Amino acid sequence: MKSQTKDSSLLSLESCLTDITNWLSHNKLVCNQEKTEILHLSSRFSQHTPLSISLNGTLIHPISETRDLGVVVDSHLQLTSHINKVCKAASLAIHKIGRIRKYLGKSEAERLAHAFITSKLDFCNSILYGLPAYQLDKLQRIQNTAARVVTRSKTTDHITPVLQDLHWLPVKQRIIFKILLITYKALHSLAPVYISELLQEYKPPRTLRSSSRNLLSVPRINTKQYGNCAFSFTAPTLWNNLPDNIKNINNLNEFKSSVKTLLFKSAFNRL
Repeated sequence: MKSQTKDSSLLSLESCLTDITNWLSHNKLVCNQEKTEILHLSSRFSQHTPLSISLNGTLIHPISETRDLGVVVDSHLQLTSHINKVCKAASLAIHKIGRIRKYLGKSEAERLAHAFITSKLDFCNSILYGLPAYQLDKLQRIQNTAARVVTRSKTTDHITPVLQDLHWLPVKQRIIFKILLITYKALHSLAPVYISELLQEYKPPRTLRSSSRNLLSVPRINTKQYGNCAFSFTAPTLWNNLPDNIKNINNLNEFKSSVKTLLFKSAFNRL
């Protein structure tokens, strides 16, 4: 990006922030400049240094990461800090459950695991799609440990039969399930409009057999690393790969059950 373009973008951002503070002031509210943060999103291969901006005479410097709705977002969208935070919180929960495990039945232990561990793994997990395997492996190890605590299995026991016995979807499949669920809701007017607008029905230029398969249009992407992770790309791609009979289901609970069964069989090679 040229320096002139950068300056123009910064001026536009400062002007926007000024308008926001003026609106807040007009409505008897105050913008706390000390708590105002700026996060500059860019590729990790980028060489330029993010510039600071001025807000009512106060210079605000860019930060490397911030928390948004419970998700730790970094400047390169690698989500390393977020995954580490989830693993730390879930590990603490596993430790606490492990201390009282001998006093609990299996069903009670599993209920606690879902409440304090699985809930953390599933929170906003759709944003984790497309991350490198070594990142998702951290979360998978957390789920494996939780499964061992619930079933009181040994660390030397193979984890696959344990997960199968509990009927737990692995982390990768749980992410895919969340994206497909959001996609289904968006297509059936059960999701916010801004999500539904990201999906477009596939309309071939002429009548084809695929016209009746309930397909979605997959947009072109400019960057493979970030474009492949965008909901507008991943949702149509995953949706189009579903069997036609599942795509045509009109009941939410039936759709969830069918997708879970499909992903479970795929995860454990039981197709």
